Amino acid sequence: MSTKPSPTIEAYVPLVQFLGAFLGTNCEVVLHDTSSKEQSVLAIANGHITGRKVGAPLTDLALKFVANREYEHRDWVMGYTTRARDDRPLHSATYFIREADGTLAGMLCLNMDVSDLRQARELLGRMVQALGIDNAGPKDTDDHSETFSESIEDLTENLIVQVIEGAEVAPERMTAAEKMDIVRTLNARGVFLLKGTVGIVASRLAASEATIYRYLQRVNG
Repeated sequence: MSTKPSPTIEAYVPLVQFLGAFLGTNCEVVLHDTSSKEQSVLAIANGHITGRKVGAPLTDLALKFVANREYEHRDWVMGYTTRARDDRPLHSATYFIREADGTLAGMLCLNMDVSDLRQARELLGRMVQALGIDNAGPKDTDDHSETFSESIEDLTENLIVQVIEGAEVAPERMTAAEKMDIVRTLNARGVFLLKGTVGIVASRLAASEATIYRYLQRVNG
């Protein structure tokens, strides 16, 4: 480096290896010291992505960011596509590091090799098309809603609430015929295949268990 990095940019050096380890070997993490543009790379993790090492210069795009004073208008540039020297596609982002007075101290850049992801996407796309599970394609079966409950009580309560909400009156004001209709609907939805549900239904319908059993006999008769 032609000049000693400022304390502001040096504080980011440990972050480079941390991010490199966390994001994995498919993501290059580069810290640029823009006070030394010819040897700007102060720290780098997973440099095999672009083949760079500490002491490498700013890229042409980074130079453009500096020349256009991009850092004065936003904190970062995210989600742009670049390419490695062997033409692999990279998903990239740059974070601008400023001094206290607003001048540019450096840049923290991420370059993720997404070639494997693109190949996986193409493979999955072919599989989705071959299996006929594309949402845009024709469907042979109806869609079904599903509630994932943690207990029988939760499941029963959810089903009862769904059915009762469709009624026009509260359970306390229902006639015997209306309550039997509720039992008929719950029975059709398989509620009474579960142990212990008669008591829960009886409680929610303000009826005795004997009454619910009597309704079930009539429904199944």
